[in-house]
Amino acid sequence: MELYVFGADRSLLGVIEAYEHLQWTRRYSACGGFTLRAIADENNLSLLRMGHILWKNDDVEAGIIDHIELNAQEQEYITVGGRFATGLLARRIIWQTEMLQGNLSNAIAQLLANHVIAPSAPDRAISGMGFISSPLSQTVTMQVSYRNLLTTVEDLCAACDVGLRTAFDPVTRVFTVTLYEGRSTSAVFSREFENLTEQAYTHSVRDYACVALVGGEGEGELRTFVTSGSGSGLGRYEVFVDAKSLRSEDFGEGYAAALIQHGDVRLKELGMAQSFDATLHEHGNLRYREDFDLGDIVTVVANRWGVSMQTRITEIEETYGADGRHIDIVLGRGALTLAQKLKGV
Repeated sequence: MELYVFGADRSLLGVIEAYEHLQWTRRYSACGGFTLRAIADENNLSLLRMGHILWKNDDVEAGIIDHIELNAQEQEYITVGGRFATGLLARRIIWQTEMLQGNLSNAIAQLLANHVIAPSAPDRAISGMGFISSPLSQTVTMQVSYRNLLTTVEDLCAACDVGLRTAFDPVTRVFTVTLYEGRSTSAVFSREFENLTEQAYTHSVRDYACVALVGGEGEGELRTFVTSGSGSGLGRYEVFVDAKSLRSEDFGEGYAAALIQHGDVRLKELGMAQSFDATLHEHGNLRYREDFDLGDIVTVVANRWGVSMQTRITEIEETYGADGRHIDIVLGRGALTLAQKLKGV
């Protein structure tokens, strides 16, 4: 693996020849990120600058430096971090109201075209950005205004269980936002199979909901309400979802369906937390990027804990250091972050 650095204009500047630590975190339905720590020699100081692009030649994604720290101990060190190029979408908001109806790929293509690739205001365009997606069956019916573009796209992908990444072509210098779906594999992760060295299991219903009462337009008894999800007895966990911003005049006969989907998206976010964090045995029977990769559906087994689950790999963290490469994986859905909780308030 070689680590190349490109300028903000995406021209090749050089190679990072030596570093102490690189953490490269890939996420399925969200933007990934990286942290690099190296000795602050002349080469590294000249290459590791704000806005410069890091690209590993064994990956399609690239990271953009948005944070720099310099410190002196026995030696001087530089630590840089940032998000992958998908994070460029966070620099834009949805400038006006967008009506999204139909295929998920078309909906995201519409958002990117109107706010990044070919917006009506030329100053809002980000040059060298494209979009491509394989055919997807998931559909969207929603209205969105003034939200952060990256957050909106991530939420749509998470609700539809679709992968999101931005590929960098060092020859054409183009960033291409891509939607994809992980494979269904026969890979089985288990300490009993000696392909894991560490593991941690989480199962929680603290933030769980399976039935949503969705409130649309109107006031009091005249307000429109629909229900999404299902459940009964002790297995029924309810939540209220405010969708007053959705107007019937925008959706016509599809208004109830739009409200239901609004509730379904929130219920997806409030799904039962069941995740398995593990460190991969580098010399085990499963090969990274061949037998499994980010987004793939795999099986994880911990017989002593009575745990067996078939789930998606939602995050992979690659760590490079003096003792070689380590791979940590997250399978399934973890607990809500504070930002995710506040979004439903």
